[in-house]
Amino acid sequence: MSVNRAAYFEALGLKVPPANPGSAAGTTTVVDPERDARHAALKRSHEIRQFEIELYWKRATYFWVLQAAVFTALGLIWKDDAKKIPEIVSVALAALGLLTAAAGWFSAQGSKFWQENWERHIDMLEEEFEGKLHQTAWIGTMGVRWSVSNINDRLILFFAAFWLIVFGIVSAYAVPHWGLGFACSVDTINLTETSVVLAFALTALALFWLYKQKTNLRGFRPSWEAENQIPEVQHGRPRLFGEIHGAPFVVKRGQRQ
Repeated sequence: MSVNRAAYFEALGLKVPPANPGSAAGTTTVVDPERDARHAALKRSHEIRQFEIELYWKRATYFWVLQAAVFTALGLIWKDDAKKIPEIVSVALAALGLLTAAAGWFSAQGSKFWQENWERHIDMLEEEFEGKLHQTAWIGTMGVRWSVSNINDRLILFFAAFWLIVFGIVSAYAVPHWGLGFACSVDTINLTETSVVLAFALTALALFWLYKQKTNLRGFRPSWEAENQIPEVQHGRPRLFGEIHGAPFVVKRGQRQ
């Protein structure tokens, strides 16, 4: 019994499972009245993990749709028949696209945090009831494949960079020649330039505000083992060509218990 596993069940408020959890038929050699509670916790962990995966992609779709809507609006404004719309509207839309991309990335990171949280619960609870099913993966001769969620996360960052570039371009288009608007009198102040500067400031503040919206957790940290990480299964990039399912072998995933 590792320190990790003992500390986990202590934090969970349940007794540590006995060393001999029983046969395949479900009989136990040690009477354990909390076995049903641990089994219910495992079942609940599986359900919430699946729910978090579904939420991850629903949230991702939500932010992609928002960015598509902003991009469409920006494209309509840039049409020749929409020149009467003030340039600051384009700047505001580009800022909104940047904020939406940033919010999408932060949201994806939060979703991944909770998904991995329930995966760790499963890792700790499953051995008593279903062996190490969740911790075991079949790896073909081509090696570990690409991470779907990581690719989505990186794509969101690319779009955030894209919106940052668009933000700079529309700002330069709105104010091609920066003057001294702030030093002038109220009668001669450059309202467009002032609006763009204000948009820059508000966007920076909004990005910082989104960044500060971390999950509000209160609690304590148990004394986990520092040397508990399993070595990485595969170093470097996955292979592009070959038979994916050829001659698979079994490896453990996640953290040791």
